[in-house]
Amino acid sequence: MSVKTYVRRMPLSAERVELPNTLICARRNDDSYAGHSVAFEERGELRMKLAFIGFGELGHYLCDTLQEIHHVDEENRVYFDDNLHRDMAPRSFPFKEYANDEFKHHQFYICLGYRYLMIKQEIITRLTELGRSLPHFIHSSSYVHPTVKPGPASFLYPGCSIDRNTVIGRGTWIANGSVIAHDCTIGDACWFGASVTLSGKVTVGQNTFIGSGSTVSNSVRIGSGVIVGLATAVTKDIADGESVIGNPMRTLDRAIELI
Repeated sequence: MSVKTYVRRMPLSAERVELPNTLICARRNDDSYAGHSVAFEERGELRMKLAFIGFGELGHYLCDTLQEIHHVDEENRVYFDDNLHRDMAPRSFPFKEYANDEFKHHQFYICLGYRYLMIKQEIITRLTELGRSLPHFIHSSSYVHPTVKPGPASFLYPGCSIDRNTVIGRGTWIANGSVIAHDCTIGDACWFGASVTLSGKVTVGQNTFIGSGSTVSNSVRIGSGVIVGLATAVTKDIADGESVIGNPMRTLDRAIELI
């Protein structure tokens, strides 16, 4: 399938490479990319085989989003989902078979929600060790500064803004309208709800959930395995494994249950 590319000049001697209504990546002067997204042949043709790990509501959303960008025939899509396999859905396989060599040329999308962040991280680690392709996805309506480093399997929903020198970990998903300021570091397999705001120089550990509408002050450090409840104002550091909520923020005696 032939794909046209559109290139326009951007600051800091970088170019922004866009496919219409699609994922975006920043190209440096040495023609390297800040993270890989899709596999191109030298003559500009796109070859895609997609593998979805988990295929519930989130998987359907992701699949539909990708299909709006690049139509991939059904025979080039596979699904690793025990429920689909039990129902004998075409091209479905047991969940645990995602690492089989017969799928090594597929691009993998891990469609597990915020209740399964640790499992997601384990899958990313295994696929990375096997050398599999884990594209990151940046919606075309989101702004991402060329210095941003999106990790493999990370996903930015529509309307996000990610400022300079920010690092986004592997498999981290950031929902609609979130704003990440400069010099932030976000660990692997995190989940940010809609309209989350991180001020400058914020650090977030791994497997952390930040609920919709939450705001984090400058230079705050949030640990790993943290749960930040909806609309929380985070004004001080949070230790690993803590659950916090509210404005002013308070630390809870037991973990928030994510439903």
